Amino acid sequence: MAKRMNRASSLVAPALPLLAVPLLALAGCGPSKQQAPIANIPAPLPQNVPLVEPPPPPPPVLINQDKGEDLWHLRSGLNVAVLLCQGPENGAMVASYNRVLGTHKGLLAAAAQTEVDLFRNKGGKKWQDAYDDHMTKVYNAYSGTLTRTSFCSRSKSILSEVEGTSSETFSQKATAMLWELNKAAGLPDPDGKLARGAIASTNPASLPASVR
Repeated sequence: MAKRMNRASSLVAPALPLLAVPLLALAGCGPSKQQAPIANIPAPLPQNVPLVEPPPPPPPVLINQDKGEDLWHLRSGLNVAVLLCQGPENGAMVASYNRVLGTHKGLLAAAAQTEVDLFRNKGGKKWQDAYDDHMTKVYNAYSGTLTRTSFCSRSKSILSEVEGTSSETFSQKATAMLWELNKAAGLPDPDGKLARGAIASTNPASLPASVR
């Protein structure tokens, strides 16, 4: 009797896997759901607004501590230019520079004295060393320019303008010319704001009221 039951169970067992196949098939026979298409929302086109360049800033009233110092720094930059700007036009630049020195000898001598007095009045016994260090930095700033072409071009135009003008006009335009030369040389502080700020933070009374 037991043997018959074992035989019957062995015959039924293979039918169990067959029931799984129709179940799987039925699972995939339902109606498929279609996703709704994504609507394209047109973006508005931006307005064609023309680019308007802001006007260039006006030259500062003063770059250094004194008008005479601006003039002396301008002379220093032009002096570097005639040494640095070699080429076919160098001879003309040197001749123009020498004419400027002769035409405006008195004005430039007064500017040099102004620069010396600024350091002598506040430098104590070591004012000469401070003055020499300062002027070395001025010369090195121009001689190390990375925009030599624009520096030389601007220097040439300034020399041409200065040699044909009066000393009074030269003095009035010195700060604006120095500002243009500094920008052409790519100096990091062309209008002197950083330098004046450093001076004002230590001694505000040392600067004129117009540039504080």
